[in-house]
Order: sequence, then structure tokens, then C-alpha cells
Amino acid sequence: MKHNGNFVTAVLLLALASFAQTPLSASSRDFDVCDYGAKGDGAADCTAAIQTAIEACAAAGGGRVVVPSGGVYKTYTLKLRNDVELHIARGATLKGGEDPLRYEEFGPTDVWNVERSIRFNKRAMFYTCGATNVAITGAGTIDGNAEAFHHKSEKRNWTGYNWWRNSDTNITGRCVFFVGCRDVRMDDVLIYHPSGWSTFFLDCERVGIRGVRIETRREFPNGDGLHFGACRDVTVSDCIIDSMDDSLIVRNHQELLKKHRVCERMVFQNCVLRSEKCAAVRIGYTCDGPVRDILFDNIVVEQCGNAVLLELRDIPKPPAEWMDPPRGRGLAVPPPESRVPFSAENIRFSNFRANCLRDPIFLFIAETERISFARDISFRGCDFRSAAPPRILCRPGDGISNWRFSDVTFDVLKTKGSPRAKAACFENMRDVSFDNVRWNFSEEPSLECSSR
Repeated sequence: MKHNGNFVTAVLLLALASFAQTPLSASSRDFDVCDYGAKGDGAADCTAAIQTAIEACAAAGGGRVVVPSGGVYKTYTLKLRNDVELHIARGATLKGGEDPLRYEEFGPTDVWNVERSIRFNKRAMFYTCGATNVAITGAGTIDGNAEAFHHKSEKRNWTGYNWWRNSDTNITGRCVFFVGCRDVRMDDVLIYHPSGWSTFFLDCERVGIRGVRIETRREFPNGDGLHFGACRDVTVSDCIIDSMDDSLIVRNHQELLKKHRVCERMVFQNCVLRSEKCAAVRIGYTCDGPVRDILFDNIVVEQCGNAVLLELRDIPKPPAEWMDPPRGRGLAVPPPESRVPFSAENIRFSNFRANCLRDPIFLFIAETERISFARDISFRGCDFRSAAPPRILCRPGDGISNWRFSDVTFDVLKTKGSPRAKAACFENMRDVSFDNVRWNFSEEPSLECSSR
């Protein structure tokens, strides 16, 4: 069944606009964390005090837990509860503690397969599982304290920098992690220097994110921005994301879930992105399932590797380990009959401008991957400045069809030492249309952007 993109988008925007205007709770009572013993001196462990305030707020029927301005509050793992808004006031910082073993490991749950947690990592600074009507708001800061979990070495990591994690498991691999939650809101907060992914929303429904800022440490690996797995009814707007790794991620993560879910009905608007070397927008990954009805509109990308990346990679065969999804250490690939093949349908990009260090649009399907189709993909009013033209590399039976390009400009700037040929590749596609598409080819010394 094909979906009407304009109709789906209009219905989603109306529904989520109503959701965004709904107050978190009928209660207007505030719970100040300092009243429960928190101290904003940057030294005292405030975890118990803040969590006690959260529990008291939930027990009272919901309300707002306030972290007041003017202090740095050290904390380890915090868990939100139903009907609780955590408000981090402007000038306040929640900073992750430096002892990795004091972050509570995820326990067994009927919501997701904890044993398959990405990179075998079971720790987060914020971990909320199965909650309803929860929020993190305020113009304050969540500081992941990444510096405490990395060290410098003479050897370069895969990003080209000399910084390495102290451990994959004894680290907050997800700074803010919501899983199996409903009616989630995140407004205005700054997520600063996470030690892994900035956020992870897994199997969440009705998610509204507005005005969030993310600043990762560019030298540290795997600093993702906003990461969504198998979520439904999501709006993201007015965000500024400076990520080391991918900035906006839409995936399925079916192996992490107890029950298969489609990742669908998502709108991303009015955002400014920067990825050090990776994708501005990533859709899909190894062993992922279906994603559909996604809109990206009015997006500006200062720098990225690829502007839009759809990639299903090969997984190394045992005994090699693979981190995402995790392989090895007793975890094997689930049988093919238990996995739904990847598919992408009704994905829209409009008013999208990006500076790319590699191909602006890149689709790659590994020989071992199963895909049903990637169809009804459109680019309208887009401007790509890149070191290479777009490349679509797939097999004849992959169902890559009905891609539309209208009012699109590709400025292909061959940089010094670039081996790329000046030719676009649309391999094994069907029903591709071009309407007012411009191609410019020229020489350029570098596409690297200035550092902040």
C-alpha cells in the first residue's frame, strides 16, 4: 500500500501540535531538588536527592522537578517516572559523575532485549523505561562529562583523532535514553559532551523535541545526535546539532525489541546540523526493518560526510565481534524468519542544503542484507555542495524505485587528491525522474569547514 505523503504529514503535524500544547500534568506543583538535599557545588553526589524528588513528584500525581539555576549538580543514573517533567533551569547543569561503575546497569525488562544493548553497553546518564507523559525541559545543560571516559593515545581512532574510550561497557554509552515510553517531550536543553550517543529513543510513541542543542566532543568516537529506533509519531524542530557521528538517525533496531515495530510518521523541521565526518541524516543500518512516512524540511548542514545515507552493511562472520547490533559474547544473528527485511517508503527531503565531504546521497545494500524496497523517495528544493556526485549502489532485485528529484542543484567540487570520478551513479534503479536538476562541476582546494 502506498501512502499519500502530503496527507500523512498534515495529519501528523495537526495531531502533534495538539500534543505539544497539552500540559504535562494537571498539577502545577514544583519539587525543588535542593529541598531534597541536592547541592550545586559540582562535588557532592546528588543522584539520590534528585531521584527522591522525582519519586515524590510521581507519588503526588505528577508535576515538575526543578533543578535551580546557579549550580552544577553531579549525578549518576536518573530515571523519570510517569507524569514527571524534569526542568533544568537556565544556568543549571546536571553533570555526569566520573566513576563509570556507579552508573546503574540496565536490568531485565519485558520492554526490550537488554542483552542486545548496543556495544554491549548497559549504562546511561538518564534511563527511562516504559514511562508515560515524561519530559526534560529548561534552558539548562546536561553535561555527559565525556572527558572522564576517554584517553589520548599515539594511535588514531577511526575518526582520525587520537582519542579512545577507556571502555565500551564501563561508560554512559547513551546520555539520554528513553525506551518503550509514550508522550515524551524534550525542550530547549543543551546536551554537552556526551560520552557516546547524545540521545536514544527506542520504541517510543508521540515524541516532541523542540529547541534542543547538542554539542559533542568532535575528537571522541560515536557522538551521535538525535537517534530514533522504531519510534512512531515524532516531531523534531528548531534544533542545533553539532555531532561527531551521525546527526539525525532513523532506524528500526528490530533485534533490540520484544515485539516488531515499524519506524514511522516522523517530521524533522527547521534544524541546523553539523557532523564531523559522518551523515547528516542516516536511515537504516545492518539488519534493520521498515521505516516509512518521514519528512525532512528546511534543514541546513554546515558540514557532513554524506547528507543522506541509506546503508545496510555486511556483518563480519564469527568469531569477529560486531557492536551494532551486537555480535559475539554469546549473541548470534537471529534466524532470518524472525527478522523483517529492511524497507523505506515515502521519505521526503525539501529545502535541504548541505556541504558534504563525500557523496551527498549514498545508498548501499550489502550482499548479505535483505531488503523489500526503497521507494517513493523525493528531493525537492535541495542544494548539495559535495566532493562527489550522488551514488545509488544496489542489486536489480532490491526494489529501488520511484525516486524523484525536482529543483535540485548538485555542485560537485573535485577537491585536491580526490579519486572520485565526475559521474553520478544510479545503479539498478527504476522510475527515476529529474525535473529542473542542475549539475555544476568545478575544482575546489577543500570542503573542510572551520572549527568552532
